[in-house]
Amino acid sequence: MWKPALGMLAGALLLLSLPSLPPFYVVAAAVLPLLALFAAVSRLRWLLLLPLGFIWTWYVAGQHLATRLDAALEGRDLVATGCVHSLPEDHGDFVSFEFQIEALDGLPPAAGVPEFARLSWSKPGFLPRPGEHWRLTLRLHRPRGYMDPGGFDYEGWLFRRDVGATGYVADGAASRVDDGLRYPLLRARFWMRERIQTALAGDEFVGMAVALATGDQSGIDPGQWQVLSATNTVHLMAIAGLHIGVVAGFLFLLMRFLWRRSAWLCNRCPASVAASITALMGAVAYSAMAGFPLPTRRALIMLMAVTAGVLLRRRLRPLDTVGLAMLWVLSLGPLAAGEVGFWLSFGAVAAILFAFSGRRGVSRRGLAELLRTQWAVGVALLPFLAFFFHRAGLTAPIANFVVVPLYCFLVVPLTLVGAVLVWMWPPAGAVFLKAGTGLMALSWPFLDRLAHLQSASFPSAAPTLPWVVVALLGAAWLLMPRGIPVRALGAALMLPLFVAPPSGIGPGGFEVTLLDVGEGLSAVVRTTDHVLVFDTGPSFYPGSDAGQEVLIPYLESVGIAAPDLTVVSHGDRDHAGGLASLRAAFPAMPVMTGAHDRFPDVAYCAQGQSWSWDGVEFEMLYPDPRAPQNGNDASCVLKVTSPAGSALFTGDIERRGERTLLALEPSALASDLLVAPHHGSNSSSSPPFVAAVAPKIVLFPVGYRNRWGFPKPEVLERYREEGALLADTVQDGAIRVRFVPGLAPVPVMRWRRDAARLWTEL
Repeated sequence: MWKPALGMLAGALLLLSLPSLPPFYVVAAAVLPLLALFAAVSRLRWLLLLPLGFIWTWYVAGQHLATRLDAALEGRDLVATGCVHSLPEDHGDFVSFEFQIEALDGLPPAAGVPEFARLSWSKPGFLPRPGEHWRLTLRLHRPRGYMDPGGFDYEGWLFRRDVGATGYVADGAASRVDDGLRYPLLRARFWMRERIQTALAGDEFVGMAVALATGDQSGIDPGQWQVLSATNTVHLMAIAGLHIGVVAGFLFLLMRFLWRRSAWLCNRCPASVAASITALMGAVAYSAMAGFPLPTRRALIMLMAVTAGVLLRRRLRPLDTVGLAMLWVLSLGPLAAGEVGFWLSFGAVAAILFAFSGRRGVSRRGLAELLRTQWAVGVALLPFLAFFFHRAGLTAPIANFVVVPLYCFLVVPLTLVGAVLVWMWPPAGAVFLKAGTGLMALSWPFLDRLAHLQSASFPSAAPTLPWVVVALLGAAWLLMPRGIPVRALGAALMLPLFVAPPSGIGPGGFEVTLLDVGEGLSAVVRTTDHVLVFDTGPSFYPGSDAGQEVLIPYLESVGIAAPDLTVVSHGDRDHAGGLASLRAAFPAMPVMTGAHDRFPDVAYCAQGQSWSWDGVEFEMLYPDPRAPQNGNDASCVLKVTSPAGSALFTGDIERRGERTLLALEPSALASDLLVAPHHGSNSSSSPPFVAAVAPKIVLFPVGYRNRWGFPKPEVLERYREEGALLADTVQDGAIRVRFVPGLAPVPVMRWRRDAARLWTEL
C-alpha cells in the first residue's frame, strides 16, 4: 500500500512544482505513454499512481484556478449575496471571514466569478455568524500575497483553500437576508467558542483553550505563538494525531472497562469491538468540532484502518496503514501535498515507525519509549523545519518531553470535558476549563524561559532540496538500531542544514534586496560580513507587521543571525511599522532614524555620518542637522559606494528635501541604483533630482492596486528618459541586485517570477 501512495505523492508534487498549469494536450502527451508502459509491465504497475496522481492534481488545480476573480471585476463595487463560510476572526478594528458567494452582481459562480472570497469588514460592531445569509457590497481583487524568500506563501494558502478572491466589505448597504440553517457544524463550533470565551472571560489562556476544543487558533496571543514557535510546541495547539489519539485511547479504555462489567453485553459483542467503535465515534466527533483539518483526517483514516482490522480480525502492517492514509488524503484533496502540515504529520509518523520497526527487545518502560519517540520525531523533522521555517529549536526535545504528557493526560481531557459540559451545565464546564487553563499557566513559565534562552533556537538558511534529501538520509542513519556502524555519519550529513553559508559577496562588493512588503519599504544591504536593514515595512494590524511576517523570515532564510544596523528613515507607519518586531527579535541591534519625535531612544541620522564595512563605504547624505525637517522630508538618505557601484536610499523625501539635497551635495547623488523616493509619487523624483542621480536601475517599493496609483506614469517616464532599467515589487516581488567588482549591476533575482508556481499571480 505504501508504494502506490508514494507514486501518487510523486505525481502530485510534480504538478505542484510547475510554474504554470500545462494545457490538456501537453498533459495527455506526457501521461498516456507512461500509463501504457506501467500497465504493460507487471513489476511497474504500482507506478500507475504517479501519472494518475499527476492527472488528478492537474484537474483539481484547474478547477481552483478557473474560479478566480476576473481581473475586469477588480476594484469595482460589487453586490454579492451568500453565506458566511468560516469562523469569523475578531482583530479588534476589523473582522475577517470567508464568504461563499451565491451571486456576484447577479452572476452565479463560474469562470471569473469565485465561489469563495476571504473578506475583512471594518468595525461592523458584531461578529457575523457562520451560516448567516447576507447581501453585501464588496470591493474584491484577485488572490495576492507578498513574494519574498522565506515568507509565507499566502497565494498558495488561498489556492489550496479554493479562495478565488480577497477584499473587504465596502461602505454601502449591508443587510442580513436570514439567519440560515446552513453549515450546522460551523455554527456548533461558533457556539462552543462563544461559550468557552464566556466561561473563561479575562483568562490569559482562553485562546489556547478554544484552539484545543474547536481548532480555532485565531484567539491565541501573538506573544504566546512566539513562545510555542521557539520551543517547537506549536503542534499542541493544532488538533492532530496526538489529540485524536488521546481522545480515542481514553474512550477505548473507558468503554472496554464498562462493557466488561456486563456478561450479557460481552456475549453479544466483544468488549474490544465495542470499545474500538466508541473510540472511532469519539474521534470523529472531536475532528468534526475541529473542522476536519488535514492532520485529523490522517489520524482518522489510520484509526479507521485499525478499527476495521479489529472488526475483521485482521491486522494491517503499520507502513500499509500510513500508505492507506496518504492515499485517502491525496484522493480527497491532492493539493494537500503542498501543505507544511502534510509533511510534518506524515514525517512524524514515518519517523516513529522507522525508529521502532525491526527492533528486538524493545523496552516496555513508558519513560524509555517516550524518550525514544521524542528523539525520533525531533531528529526526523529537523530537515523539514529547516526547509519550511529556517529555524530549529535546540530546546524542543526538553520542552516536548515535559509538556506533551501534561497536555495529553491532563490539559486536553480537562478542556474537552469542560467544552462538552458548557453545552449542558455551564458552571461545571467552567470549572473544568479553568482547571485546564490553570495547568497551562503552571507550565507557561517553563516554556517561556526555554523560549528566551539565547541557545533556544538558531537560524538555518533555507536549504536546497538536494541538501534536504541528504539530511533526511542522515536522520535515517542516526535512527538506525545500535550496532549499525558509524552512526555519527548521520549527524555529519545533517550538519550543512544548520551552518550558515557564506554570503558569496567578495570584498568591495555588496548586495541590495528590496523586499515585497506591499505599500511600504524595507530593504536589506549585505556586504561580505555585515548586514544593514533600511526601513522595516508597514504594520498591518495589532500583532502583525512586516518585520514579523516578511523581514525576519527573510533574514533567517539567508542565514543572517542579526543585522549589524537598522536605519528607519522616518516615522511613517509604512516604513517604521515592523521595527518593534525586529527589536524584539534582535534586542542588541543598533538603530538610527530621522524620526526624532517617534523614537527618542535611538541614534539620529545626520549628514556627514559615515562608516566602512568590508571595502564598502556608507554615508548619510541627509538630513542636515542645522535645518531639521519633519514628516517625509525628515527621511534619512543613505548612499552605499564601492568599487563595484553605488546605491541610494531616499526614504520618502519630497521635492523640498530633494532641493535641499541638490543644494548640499549635488555631485554626491549620482548612483547606479536608486530606490525611488516616496514610492514613485508626483511629489518626488523631480527632473533635477532624476538628472543628478542618473541611475542605471530604479526600484519602486509599491503595493498591488494601491489607492494612490504609485508609481505615477510621469515619474516612470522621467526615469525611462534617463535610460534606467525599472522594476517594482508588484510585478517582481522581492528584487535582489548584486554589485560585483568588474561587472555591471543587474537584477539577479525577481522572486515573483523566479519562484513562480502555478498559483502565483504574475
